[in-house]
Amino acid sequence: MNETSIVVTYREQYSEQEALELAFSAGYRPLTTFKVKSMKEGKYGLPTGKAEQLKNMAEELKPELVIVDEQLTASQIYHLSKLLGVKTIDRIRLILDIFEKRAMTTEAKLQVKLAELQYEVPRIRETVRLAKMGEQTGPMGYGAYEVDKYIRFLNRQINGLRKKLDRERMRRSLQRQKRIEEDKFIVALAGYTGAGKTTLFNALTNENKTVTGKMFTTLTTTIRKINGMENVYLSDTVGFIERLPHYLIESFKSTLEELKYSDLILLVLDYSLDEELFWRKYIASLNVLEELEVNLDNVVAVLNKVDQKKNDFEFKDGHIKEYVEISALKGTNMDKLKAMILEKYKEGNIKILDQKELF
Repeated sequence: MNETSIVVTYREQYSEQEALELAFSAGYRPLTTFKVKSMKEGKYGLPTGKAEQLKNMAEELKPELVIVDEQLTASQIYHLSKLLGVKTIDRIRLILDIFEKRAMTTEAKLQVKLAELQYEVPRIRETVRLAKMGEQTGPMGYGAYEVDKYIRFLNRQINGLRKKLDRERMRRSLQRQKRIEEDKFIVALAGYTGAGKTTLFNALTNENKTVTGKMFTTLTTTIRKINGMENVYLSDTVGFIERLPHYLIESFKSTLEELKYSDLILLVLDYSLDEELFWRKYIASLNVLEELEVNLDNVVAVLNKVDQKKNDFEFKDGHIKEYVEISALKGTNMDKLKAMILEKYKEGNIKILDQKELF
């Protein structure tokens, strides 16, 4: 891909950093950022004066793409792209581009395809309407009747994908039932993308899952036995991010439901962040867990990257009361984390294979 781009983002340093990480993860090459105070409103999704400034920047830098780090309407994307004379995408399309690159399994590809269609279908008719008003041909030269036929075709595809994913959910349900019958306990990892879930997964299971440093490394659920514990398994799944539309979470529900039905959830949080950003990502993660109807009594906060922590704020919150401070990369306090997992299941259902191996 490697298309050159201008990234339009909010003024906060955190927003700029995350927008650039998303762009790099999708394979785009940002030339610069264009920072604004507000987005989503108006004809262009930007204040008119800012849109004109962006146009001047685009004429000077000649990017192949403009990325707007916010969810825009079809009308806003259409008008902004027409003003700039450059292909323009929004935050949701950018995340879908990353998902498309990361999807390796059949289930993940189905989930991404469903999310893409749910994103595109409501935009097609609006884009065609605007193009017709401007006396331009619509996508693929379709007229109104052909567009209706095309949308009906896409809706049939959406229904077909949902049926396939329902079968995947049934398969997962049967697997969960089997684990219950075999007295297996599942500990699930959750958290904001980039918090270190894959590193922690490797540390607890002796696996060697790839840690890329890029966002959304994991899209599918992987389940492995926790090292040193019999019948205790760890699952890793897709990371969270703020400002996600409901339909995108819904598309990945067959995967994310593993959190709802797990015996214990470790909410992995990057404790090296400054206090404001830490709580922002924590709240975004809580919002996803609540949308999935996860019982927060089953959640323990794992404050990762404690070795890099420079601030002195403490984790205190009424939603999740239990927490463990660790460094999955350095191995700091991993014995405490493992002891906590054991304590949750010490009723005799869990047998230690080797105490030395555990610690």
